[in-house]
Amino acid sequence: MLRLQCTESSKHQQSNRLYIVYMMKSPLFALLLLCIAKFDFAEAFATQKSHLQHHNSKTAGRISRLSATEEKNTDKEDKFSFQQRIESVKTAAVGAISGGIAATPFIGFHDIPLYGTATWEFDTDMGSLQSALFAIVYRYCVREEDDNEMLNMGVVGAFVVVRTLSRVRVPEYCTAVPLTCGSPLGYVDWNMIQQLALNGLESAALFGAAAVAMEFAYKKEFISKFPN
Repeated sequence: MLRLQCTESSKHQQSNRLYIVYMMKSPLFALLLLCIAKFDFAEAFATQKSHLQHHNSKTAGRISRLSATEEKNTDKEDKFSFQQRIESVKTAAVGAISGGIAATPFIGFHDIPLYGTATWEFDTDMGSLQSALFAIVYRYCVREEDDNEMLNMGVVGAFVVVRTLSRVRVPEYCTAVPLTCGSPLGYVDWNMIQQLALNGLESAALFGAAAVAMEFAYKKEFISKFPN
């Protein structure tokens, strides 16, 4: 009985081995193994491809950030390069010459009768210096692609108002706290109003001529506008 069971068990194991050998030799089994191998290879390839894409995206991002930084540094260098300093020197020269020449007769009309030629010379020299500084500021304010006329007028008007008010002299007969000078307004009298009018005319000629000269220099490309 025991021998019979052992014989049957050995036959069963032998039949299983033969079945496995048969299956391994069959084309269907080979095809199944090939499909499994293809699936594993495709999955590994997809994983590797995703890793490469992620790495490439990181590298591209770093390159773009470096490029943007280099462009910003280049823009800063262009805005404050030696060439821009040369343009500022030319701007100051244009402003000083044009503003000084335009304001000289108006300053003389105001200063010579009241204060003499020495004051006229001093005020003319200081006016040329003010006009040179104005021209530099004008170039920085009115930049490339700025076609707004109100901006140009605003820069000129700001300098005119500041210079006009700073040159008014309060007469000795005025009393303080509160300031009282007489008619017509109490705070300012006719003498101060006259000073405001004459100084305003001087300032308008001084800075207006400098602005016109700057625009002319832009058109003739003698001076380049400051970049945005």
